[in-house]
Amino acid sequence: MNKTLTNFALICLLYFSVAMSATADNTATDWNQLNEEQQTVLKNLEDRWEAIPDERRQRLIKGASRWNDMTPAQRAQAESRLQQWKNASPEEKDIMRQRMKEFSNLPLELKQAMRKKYQWFNDLPEEEREKLRNRWQNLSPEKKQEIRNRIHSAPSGQQNSLQNNLIQQQGGGR
Repeated sequence: MNKTLTNFALICLLYFSVAMSATADNTATDWNQLNEEQQTVLKNLEDRWEAIPDERRQRLIKGASRWNDMTPAQRAQAESRLQQWKNASPEEKDIMRQRMKEFSNLPLELKQAMRKKYQWFNDLPEEEREKLRNRWQNLSPEKKQEIRNRIHSAPSGQQNSLQNNLIQQQGGGR
């Protein structure tokens, strides 16, 4: 009897704490609960904030916080990407979504290696980037697929070195 009563009390306490947590989360998403920086970023949503589902509000708050932590260069890049998204056709958006989904499913170390390569590419002078783009564009579809297959089929620890080798084979190594 004592054990049953104790278990019941623990379950009630757990339920109560979950309920209170959920209530606290909901109040944290009220417009007046946002800090001044978040309100500034989200100001165009203020008049319809209450109609936005809580899950979406949480994502917007998180995004506003990330925006406030960005450097001016990072903000400019984010604005540029948003503009690309707005200007993209529905087919292009589908391709972007698919690529993002594929990227999110990659192992963390491969994502980091890809980000590093992306940064390396962006740090190149424009002429060198254009040469690499042209080399890739001039490859046959079969050769491109072969390269993709070699990268994706390699064990994750070897993928970065494989990418380096492929770039150097293409004549793009520094």
